[in-house]
Amino acid sequence: MRCVLTPAPLLLLLACGSDIKVTEQARCDGQLQEGEDSVDDLFDADGDGFYDGANPECRETYPPEFLDCNDADPNVNPGMIEASCNDIDDDCDPSTTDVQDLDGDGFDSCTDCNDNDSLVRPNAVEISCNGIDDDCNTTTPDEADVDGDGFTSCVDCDDTTAQISPGNTEIACDGIDNDCSETTLDSPDLDGDGVGECEDCDDADASRSPDLDEECGDEIDNDCDTEIDEDCQVDYSDIWTMDSNVYVNCATGAVNINTSTFIVEDYYPAIRVTMGTAQPGQMNGNFTSDTEFFVGNTIAGACTEDYQLTGEFTGDNDFEGTLLITFTDSLGWGSCFDCTSYTFDITASR
Repeated sequence: MRCVLTPAPLLLLLACGSDIKVTEQARCDGQLQEGEDSVDDLFDADGDGFYDGANPECRETYPPEFLDCNDADPNVNPGMIEASCNDIDDDCDPSTTDVQDLDGDGFDSCTDCNDNDSLVRPNAVEISCNGIDDDCNTTTPDEADVDGDGFTSCVDCDDTTAQISPGNTEIACDGIDNDCSETTLDSPDLDGDGVGECEDCDDADASRSPDLDEECGDEIDNDCDTEIDEDCQVDYSDIWTMDSNVYVNCATGAVNINTSTFIVEDYYPAIRVTMGTAQPGQMNGNFTSDTEFFVGNTIAGACTEDYQLTGEFTGDNDFEGTLLITFTDSLGWGSCFDCTSYTFDITASR
């Protein structure tokens, strides 16, 4: 009679007939038995050097550090390092847990993307521009580009407008930081007068600015209000020199005027002009505008002398006017002799 052997981890299998003698059965006893290539190798099914911890004989023979908790997997035994989050007791030690919460934030290392930082965990609020995936969700980016201009909100000073980003050119006087740089001013102050070019009427001239007061007499719009020397009261008091003399000699020398200068005394709105000595003498009057005036002097007598000067200061240092001289024979005696009316066009400067 033939016998057929079936695969089994035992050294001797049950005999198929009386022609096979069972001499000894393999045991996990720390002894080399018949049929074992090495001591108890039949009880290390996965060949990892650790014995089947499910076998009572192995548990009696070997200490725990030699017992395999899964003798079908060579990667599971007391000599392995516990790998987290694989649902396997790799080192056959229940005290080294597969799942831990190192930072105590309520999320274990298998779900927490950084189990060393309690502020980083699933369901946390994503904080922009800190370089951290706060909520452990890659779909909520740390750096967004809302306006799609190629610059994220971490570097874009206005991530809602594509026309504003570090890559744009600064446009002067639009009130916008187009290039997101404080060094390129929207309204630079080229003349250094404290007012930018957007408000300054002449940013190349520091003597012109909306912050300045109007300076009288310089013929410049200092305060940028489009008017020159407005509200200025120029003092015209001075000695003025005429371009040509005023000369009158009549009445056998009784009237003798020969002068090239006149004196202005400015008491705005009153004005006094003195010309010559006794004649025409001191002429008093008033300004009829900021620059125009009228003065006169009457010398009563048998021949009444009347002097009237109408003038205008065409500049701070320039004058033009008309001097009208008339003589009236008050008594009808012919006292004026050869004196007639005279008109002089006068230009002068100081």
